[in-house]
Amino acid sequence: MAGAARGALRPSGYRAVMRRFPTGVTIVTTVLHGAPKGFTANAVASVSAEPPMVLVCVSRQARTHPIIAQSGRFCVNLLRLDQEALARRFASREHPNPFTDVRYGVDATGSPVIEGVLAYLDCEVAEEYSAGTHTILIGSVVSCASAEGAPLGYFDGRYRDFGVNVS
Repeated sequence: MAGAARGALRPSGYRAVMRRFPTGVTIVTTVLHGAPKGFTANAVASVSAEPPMVLVCVSRQARTHPIIAQSGRFCVNLLRLDQEALARRFASREHPNPFTDVRYGVDATGSPVIEGVLAYLDCEVAEEYSAGTHTILIGSVVSCASAEGAPLGYFDGRYRDFGVNVS
């Protein structure tokens, strides 16, 4: 594989590489003063099984960033293959309130758990780290659940069907 000369790293090259990394698609939600907020994210990873912890990377430009910091809680909603429209809605800044007409419940933290998701992780913020343009939030998982189904994927700038056989 041919590569760039040492020291020639450009943001566009980095983005091209990261687009080759397939990920699942989530909507990270929180609530503050009774108002639900959320955004689409794919920078989510398991940190630890004992104790259960997960990380989410949140752009400091995201409208929900300061709300998560204030509320101290969030829920990672892992989307099913048929929930692409929700992913697009929560990724767009054109929807001032993407929760309009979205059915959800709550679990331990009170953060929205979107109805019909493949799985969710309800978390309390345990740690925060600043990294470049983002904040890495480490969440202690206080509740979670999963269902059968295929995940919505993201690869090369597009939503994808990973062809996961769920039988």
